[in-house]
Amino acid sequence: MVLAGPDHHHWPMLKAALKAKKDAYAEKPLSYSLEESQTMVAAVKGSKQIVQVGMQRRSAPAIHQAKKLVDDGVLGKVTVVKPQWHWNIAQPLDNSPLPGKIDWKRFLGTAKQREVEPMRFRRWRYFFDYAGGNMTDQGTHLMDVVQWFTGNGAPRSAVAQGYVAKMKGAEHPDVFSAVFEYPGLIVNWTLDYANSYQNGWSITFLGDKGTMILDEAGYKVYAEPWKAANAPLFEEKAPVPVEAHIQNFMDCIKSRQQPNCTVEIAAAAVAGPHLANLAMFQGRKVRLENGMQVSG
Repeated sequence: MVLAGPDHHHWPMLKAALKAKKDAYAEKPLSYSLEESQTMVAAVKGSKQIVQVGMQRRSAPAIHQAKKLVDDGVLGKVTVVKPQWHWNIAQPLDNSPLPGKIDWKRFLGTAKQREVEPMRFRRWRYFFDYAGGNMTDQGTHLMDVVQWFTGNGAPRSAVAQGYVAKMKGAEHPDVFSAVFEYPGLIVNWTLDYANSYQNGWSITFLGDKGTMILDEAGYKVYAEPWKAANAPLFEEKAPVPVEAHIQNFMDCIKSRQQPNCTVEIAAAAVAGPHLANLAMFQGRKVRLENGMQVSG
């Protein structure tokens, strides 16, 4: 069973799948909130079902090769990581009438009941009632790689700032920056949907022996001390095939082994972005203890 829909439907869909005793390939981000993450992890642990979360970098061979270089100490001590996502796609939301018919009540689900607003259906990701914005949507992909490569779970704390630059009508920002605290590591996650410099996603790992730049084209590793004329020590194309992640799910249905991206991994990946949203909209530093926010 494949589960796909706005974030606020992820837990109801998964709950229905588990009740029906169906294995599930679940869309990311795992959850709508930190509280839901805990509920979803407990529900899956209490079942016999295989649940794969759609964070396909976990099944990409070249990404595994890049991780091995980090594990082998090529970068030395990693002190700062900079995930980023640049796309110049932001524009005012379209609130013109929808063509055809829509089951508006079903779309709203457990969210606040309100009259039809077409832009809420078209761009549900940018509204608080239905999703965590790009902070959790894109952030869960990149923060998972950061935590996986550096051997960390969810961060200790987060601070964040953001604003709606061009996507007028949205509640979630199209430009933001979040800083996460880990033991001996700082991670600065930024997104700008109003600029295409270094277009797409990338993650830069800064170590005292080397630097790795991982992006949708591949990865490069440069030795310290860095100089503009230096050739990379390692360079590889690094496609992220969705098919490999789906195949891993199918294989696990047969073997009953745990998949490459379990709900526990997915919960840790989205914990930081959830925390950053809380920090941004509460205007303060927010800490994480036992999977839940506490006062900063």
